[in-house]
Amino acid sequence: MNKQRWFYGLVSVQVLFLLLMAGGYYAMDVVGEKVVLKTAPVDPRDPFYGDYVELGYDIEEISEDQWQGEKALDGGEKVFLLLEAGENGVYGLQKAGTERPDSEEGQVVLAARYLWEDERASIHHVDIGLNRYYIEENTGRMWEQDEERLVTIVLAPWNQKKIVSLD
Repeated sequence: MNKQRWFYGLVSVQVLFLLLMAGGYYAMDVVGEKVVLKTAPVDPRDPFYGDYVELGYDIEEISEDQWQGEKALDGGEKVFLLLEAGENGVYGLQKAGTERPDSEEGQVVLAARYLWEDERASIHHVDIGLNRYYIEENTGRMWEQDEERLVTIVLAPWNQKKIVSLD
């Protein structure tokens, strides 16, 4: 009898975990904040997942005057980007660093992973983790013709993020 309770309890915890993961993904659309960023897509192909667009964002290259924090970081460390909405609704980078900044009205904080520093150009490179957007099969040429596109992402209060659309 006791083993049976443990079994059902363990199965219940696993099911609850999966439901919370799925619910969190869909709850982002309701409580998350939408952010529009500039990107330049490239069209590679994955043999297992199909066509996707590789996205590179302006905010992933941080100039020295926008960098606040430690100079020498190891790759993979967490950094925070403070983004502010421009007049056209596209968010731009205000500052970045290892400490989470306070945001005001019209600003959002985006977590990223530090990659490396280009000392010659005085630029820090980070990865926001939204660099692949899967597209319909055989539409890759259309996506790679434009040099700049706008991508809309959703940022949840619990630091989860996802791409909503690519225009």
